[in-house]
Amino acid sequence: MKKVIFCAILICVISGLYCENASVVMVGNKVVFESDVRMKMKEEGKDYEEALRDVVIEKMLLFQAEKEGIVVSPDELTLEIEHIKKRFPDEASFYKALEKENIPYSVFVKTVEDKIKVKNLIKKNVVDKIDITISEIAAKMKELKEKGDCYYRFRLKWFDSELSAQEFINAFDSTKETDMGEEVSLSREEIMPEVLSEIEKISPGKLSGPIKIGNRYLVIFLKDIRHEEVNSYKELYLKARETLQNMKFEKQFNSYLKELHSEIPVFYCD
Repeated sequence: MKKVIFCAILICVISGLYCENASVVMVGNKVVFESDVRMKMKEEGKDYEEALRDVVIEKMLLFQAEKEGIVVSPDELTLEIEHIKKRFPDEASFYKALEKENIPYSVFVKTVEDKIKVKNLIKKNVVDKIDITISEIAAKMKELKEKGDCYYRFRLKWFDSELSAQEFINAFDSTKETDMGEEVSLSREEIMPEVLSEIEKISPGKLSGPIKIGNRYLVIFLKDIRHEEVNSYKELYLKARETLQNMKFEKQFNSYLKELHSEIPVFYCD
C-alpha cells in the first residue's frame, strides 16, 4: 500500500532472529527459519503467508547485497547502533532488552550490519536511479493546489482468496478491528489507484469489499478522512516531490524485486 512499504523491512532491529529451529525456505545461501516467520507475524500482525513472503524478500535483498560486495563501514555501524540505543531510557535498559529476547550482543551487531547492507543496496539500485524532472514537479504542484490534499486513516488485511476475504467481511464486528493491521494514514497520492477507487466508495467506520491486487485480496476498514489545503510554495514543492518520489520508488522497487526473483534460487522445505 504505501509507496515505500518495503522500507519497513529496515526498521525493526531488536526483533528475535536468534533461534535454532526448523528451516522453511532457502533463499540463495540464506536460511529462513520458522521462528523468523513467527516473529514477523507477531511484530506486524500479518498472517503466515504474508509474513513468510516478507522474510523471503529480506533474505533475498541481503543475499544480493553480499553478492554485490556491499560493505558497511565501522562509522555507519557505530552510528546506527548508537541511534538504536537512544530509543531506550539508558544503556542498561538496552542490554536488558537484548537479554530478555535472548539475543547475544554479537548477533545484534550482525543484524544491524545486515540491515544497513540492505539499505545501501536499495539506495544503490533503486533510490539513486529515480529521476524526477522539474516539469513533473510543476505538474504535480498544480494538481495538489487544485485538489488540496486528502488523508485517509484506515486498517487493512490481506487474504489469499476472495472467499476468505468475504468470510471475514461477513463476520466482521467492532471486536475484530484489532485483527487487522496497524492504523495507517495516507494521502490520496500515496494510495494505489485501484485501492483508492474502492476507499472512495465507503464512509468512515465501514469495510471495503475484497479488492484484488495481483493474486491476493485486500480488505480496508476506513477510520476517517481528513482534508488539508496546501498553501505555501515550499510546502507544495516538497509535497509534490515526495509524492513523485514515493510513486517512482514503488514502481522501481517492485521491478527490482522481480529481477531478483528471476535470478536468486528460492527452495521451500518440505
